[in-house]
Amino acid sequence: MKKVFFLAAIMMMAISANAQGFGDDDGGNGFGLDKRKNVVSIGIKAEGNFSSMSKYDDVDLGLKSGIGFGGGAVIAAHFGKRTQGSDPGTGLFGIQIEPSYVQHTIGTSSDDIKLSYFEAPVLMKFYLTPNFNIEVGPNFCGTLSSKPDYIYAENARIATGDIKGFDVKACIGASYETKSGMFASLRYNLGTSDVSKNFKTKVSAISLSVGYKFNIFKF
Repeated sequence: MKKVFFLAAIMMMAISANAQGFGDDDGGNGFGLDKRKNVVSIGIKAEGNFSSMSKYDDVDLGLKSGIGFGGGAVIAAHFGKRTQGSDPGTGLFGIQIEPSYVQHTIGTSSDDIKLSYFEAPVLMKFYLTPNFNIEVGPNFCGTLSSKPDYIYAENARIATGDIKGFDVKACIGASYETKSGMFASLRYNLGTSDVSKNFKTKVSAISLSVGYKFNIFKF
């Protein structure tokens, strides 16, 4: 988790240091020739997800996939120019960080389990076209809360109200971005660690997000 905040802090410090010169289209050389190639942008997103849970020990919980939601911020950098005459931030590579609040819902034979997470995907973006890109990277996840306190299955009472844990999900997806800043992303997040020490099962999810981001500065 510290690494995520460190990366976000670096990008925000860069924003602060360069925002003053954002309006200089000539890159500061005074001759109308912009030599800047990269663009940093920020924005917001909202998402819906379809989550599933792996088998829990030897107890049949009657698990079913469920629908959840989330939202958060977007901090992105797009590097290079696609061609010599292209605008800055139109190259083949980028990176995007999305600190977010996300709720996952898992159905059981008694009550739905609702898990609230802080999630922070750190994604490398590979632009196949100026608008369409493939995303891949780790998604750092920490449990904020869970409910209900208990669920019942096979005559057993299982505690679900004190689930606390950390996971690094493997995230892969695709995103479409318009020149105006609107975007839509479809991703699969594969859980790699148990939800918590007292609830040994993994949560994975398919998510669809939409959002808007705008350029802050070029460099």
